[in-house]
Amino acid sequence: MMVDKMALDLGLTRKFVANFSRGASHAYKFYTIPKRNGGERPIHHPSKQLKSMQRWLLAYVIEPLPVHPAATAYRKHRSILDNARAHAASKFLLRMDCENFFPSITEDDVLLYIQQRPSLFPGWTAFDIEVFCKLICRNGRLTIGAPTSPGISNALCYEMDSALADLGLKRSVNYTRYADDLFFSASKPDVLRPLQSDIEQLITDLELPGGLKINPAKTRHSSKRGRRRATGIVLGSDGQPHIGRALKRKVRSLIHGVDSLDPAARQSLAGLVSYAIGFDPDFMNSLVIKYGHAVMQKVRFPT
Repeated sequence: MMVDKMALDLGLTRKFVANFSRGASHAYKFYTIPKRNGGERPIHHPSKQLKSMQRWLLAYVIEPLPVHPAATAYRKHRSILDNARAHAASKFLLRMDCENFFPSITEDDVLLYIQQRPSLFPGWTAFDIEVFCKLICRNGRLTIGAPTSPGISNALCYEMDSALADLGLKRSVNYTRYADDLFFSASKPDVLRPLQSDIEQLITDLELPGGLKINPAKTRHSSKRGRRRATGIVLGSDGQPHIGRALKRKVRSLIHGVDSLDPAARQSLAGLVSYAIGFDPDFMNSLVIKYGHAVMQKVRFPT
């Protein structure tokens, strides 16, 4: 049913979709982009044909799936600022990172999700399920670069988000997740550190997704005495979120080398600048003064 509708909508045949899905893992272009904190991030960009199919699946299959309210990334009308605001009034913040987030979510996870929730996939056959899994996974895993990865990861993390939110509620702790970053905040001391081991154990014991694990090197505890950071935003002692100096330095550094960036990195920079100036309009004025109007137009609207 699903395959037939997609084929009809995209002007393809059922046979073409079936054959293409079997080799979909080879329909990606590989490149890297700079990470914010150094190093390179691998990107597998789908071919034009595969991306067309993935965008159809995103619109008609993935976006209608339920997502937990604690998930703040990759959602319409939700933003990085919503994630920060959830913790702005708390005195203490714990940030934890899920290591290799997308590749840790497997085709088996997607299959289990569908099997456990047949009401979300009415009329689907085994053939529909197989094609869906092959089209959104590369070599059996989600990949950075596919437009379907963010949305399906949010859906598959529903039970995890629910369990972590419940764990936090029992301890008067706020919980949000922004992609692979987990945030917990509390108003009382000596609450978050004991909670850390419980969080790690909960994630280890998850059935779905079954391969997530915490990267201990990126675990951070902070308080109002120091500088609490949530997804690039500094949570000030005034209880309000602010753009941090580190994020501003990163933006300026990327603008300085904009001519050396590849198209994907330029798009990423444009999004980062739009976010920053939307949050702090005066920052745009300082960028125009420093780099000039022509450069900032090139940065904000890459071709």
